Amino acid sequence: MTLMLATHAAPLTGSASGRAPEWVHLIPAGQFAGRDGRGPYVLQDAEAVIAASTRDGLDCVIDYDHQTDLSAVKNVGGTAPAAGWIVALEARADGIWGKVQWTDKGAAAVAAREYRYISPVFLHTRKGEVKAVLRAGLTNNPNLHLTALAAQEPKLQSEGDDMEELLAELAAALGLPKDSDRAAVVSGVTALATSADAAANAIAAMAQAAGVEPAEDPAATATAVQAAVTALGKKDAGAPDPNKFAPIEVVTSLQAQVKTLMDERAAGVVDQAIKSGKVPPANRDWAVAYHAKDPEGFAKFLEGQPAILMPGAKPGAKVETDNGTLDADDLAVCSAMGLTPEEFTAMRKKEAV
Repeated sequence: MTLMLATHAAPLTGSASGRAPEWVHLIPAGQFAGRDGRGPYVLQDAEAVIAASTRDGLDCVIDYDHQTDLSAVKNVGGTAPAAGWIVALEARADGIWGKVQWTDKGAAAVAAREYRYISPVFLHTRKGEVKAVLRAGLTNNPNLHLTALAAQEPKLQSEGDDMEELLAELAAALGLPKDSDRAAVVSGVTALATSADAAANAIAAMAQAAGVEPAEDPAATATAVQAAVTALGKKDAGAPDPNKFAPIEVVTSLQAQVKTLMDERAAGVVDQAIKSGKVPPANRDWAVAYHAKDPEGFAKFLEGQPAILMPGAKPGAKVETDNGTLDADDLAVCSAMGLTPEEFTAMRKKEAV
């Protein structure tokens, strides 16, 4: 999420009558942009924004010239007195309005037309969707505030900026659907980290036994170990020096351990791909063999592979489409051809005519 100040300035209607208005217009409906050209922003779900804005039960402050945000940036130790408090939010046809309880000084300033505009502070996504109203400021020149704050935007961004995009990228890397929630991504990362740690420890132990210098990449170390033990196995028996050569039983054991470890790693990646629906259960053996032979090639295959099965579907489950039902064998064909179930059934229906 990104914090945005003073992107929209609404006139304080009612001040001409000699008193501060009870309701102020905070966020316009639909798509809008700042006076300095930034945006566009969009209010898609006013009720959801109101719920997020009032979740903590605290009233939103209306200050003078955004001092709540600017005093901490420009004048450390500066004050930010309240001109009023937004005690309620309401969704209307033209956007979100706030009910204000003005302080005596704030009401007097608005009534005397010392301030004529209200400028909101709100959270929005990178795509510009408004997510929550945080506070507002009385202002007479919102464009000036926007220009002054442009260099400070990186400091106003939370560490969770672009969280939606990050989750989608992590999900894709794990072979999960792009719309996977945080819990699913965390679970996938935890499982991957656990298996990776176990594999790294086992490979390090093998490298020490084989006299191989460990590399930063465990996969490179495993390859070096496999090459070393294979070379040892091909040495002439003759009269080997026990200080230089390991018994053939040790070599054979290390080779078997390396192969088992690589197979387990391949099986783990494939099982995760099956859970995410990108590989049909019937194709598991083929996928494991593919990964064991070419991990990078298999990763590229998964990246471009659509989700054929719904995540969590049981082996043998059938998929219903508008043009018919697909069983596990049909889904395997879909996977091999790179087709979605809908595309496959449509093609089969066309061929049957």
